[in-house]
Amino acid sequence: MKSRISPTFVFLALSCVAAAAAPPCPTPQAAETLAPGLKHLVLCEGEVATAASYRILIGIFDRQSEADQMLDRLHTNGFSAVADADGTDYRIVIPGFSHRAEAEDMRTRLIDRGFSLPLEIQEIERDLAHPEGPWKIHVLEVDPKRIEVRVAHAYDAAIGLETTAALALRHGALAAINGGYFYMEGLLAGDSRGALQIGGRLLSEPDRGRASVGFFDRDGIVRSVFGRLSFRGEVRLTNGEAIPLDGLNRHREPSEIVLYTPEFHRTTLTSSEGAEVLIRNGLITEIREGTGSSVIPPAGAVLSIGSERVQEMLPRMRSGANVSVQTELLPLLPDPKGEWRKTEFIVSGGPLLLWKGRRLDEPEKESISRVFFLARHPRTAVGVRADGTLLFVTVDGRQPEESVGMSIPELTDLMLELGSVSAINLDGGGSTTMVIDGRIVNRPSGMASRRNADAVLLFPRAP
Repeated sequence: MKSRISPTFVFLALSCVAAAAAPPCPTPQAAETLAPGLKHLVLCEGEVATAASYRILIGIFDRQSEADQMLDRLHTNGFSAVADADGTDYRIVIPGFSHRAEAEDMRTRLIDRGFSLPLEIQEIERDLAHPEGPWKIHVLEVDPKRIEVRVAHAYDAAIGLETTAALALRHGALAAINGGYFYMEGLLAGDSRGALQIGGRLLSEPDRGRASVGFFDRDGIVRSVFGRLSFRGEVRLTNGEAIPLDGLNRHREPSEIVLYTPEFHRTTLTSSEGAEVLIRNGLITEIREGTGSSVIPPAGAVLSIGSERVQEMLPRMRSGANVSVQTELLPLLPDPKGEWRKTEFIVSGGPLLLWKGRRLDEPEKESISRVFFLARHPRTAVGVRADGTLLFVTVDGRQPEESVGMSIPELTDLMLELGSVSAINLDGGGSTTMVIDGRIVNRPSGMASRRNADAVLLFPRAP
């Protein structure tokens, strides 16, 4: 994709109004200063497709894994297929034919290589794969000396859903973007799918070594650290035996031991098929077998044991015994200064786009599918420049008249062009939201604000 933005920001922009009435891209003007050290830019790039084009629909898949397999097969056979995902299913297509005859020739080649019919040729008036875009991009440029950065979860718990605008308004934030991946439905809706730390308290462990960004304040300056994390936790008994933890504040599988802390919920929300050990002030106060959803002590935790581990673990537990609980985040990329240990706030996403000046196109290291990597979606990202300036970015998508969204490689290009040396992709799609003064300034793809799990909040620093 060709370059859109110069590092010196020759494109200047004006803030948009609320998402429900977001106008076309404004005439370039000076970037809006929201507060000392915080600027908002709107960048409108590319062009709307003006002529119909043709594409070949290879297949529609409900499962991302099946779509990945088809993409791999096509690429192995030399076909430049892409994923056209709309948030409900996964469409594998070969786009970009100016004439139907070209598409028909390609269809014949596909049949010769053994690809199954019908291989439908579609005429597309506004194709999300249009190479020229368009793109509508919002950027918050943050001076780390003058703006505070925090992470907050919906309703200040470890589960639950709240719109980014409502969360920002409740905390009195001047600006905000949505945060990381989360469970959207079910009893644990809003539970983070990745590392989440708020005010130094770890609420959720990393997911499959995926990328995270952390923030901490030193000498009145916000510092940021980017990388990939893993988790280690244990409960140590009086006799010195250490029991490894499988997870923190999340669904417990039958073979797992999960720790629940007061930030999670009033109770563990677990089933009765297991056992739970209540811990208060470092002492085991109660052992409950065959009854779930234990009340979590305010000054303690609950060690929840899956049904397959009960016979193994319960004989080791004794009411009144001393126990200690430790949880630790382990960096998977070099951290010689121990910056992850200093973080107060952490939010996760994935994949890691840039790290210390190096481009990373390696989704497989974070269990990111090819479909997710290559499809254009609305995107949310965080980056940092070499001088410490922070960039919070949203790219609207699924709106071919205004913004088609970006693939992960395109988003990486954007963060490079904005001057980032490290950058991470956060949750996107219908979650992508930027809020300023309580208003949604981008245009969410669902045309309504989705309730999300967490958000990154920006505050003017007190004089």
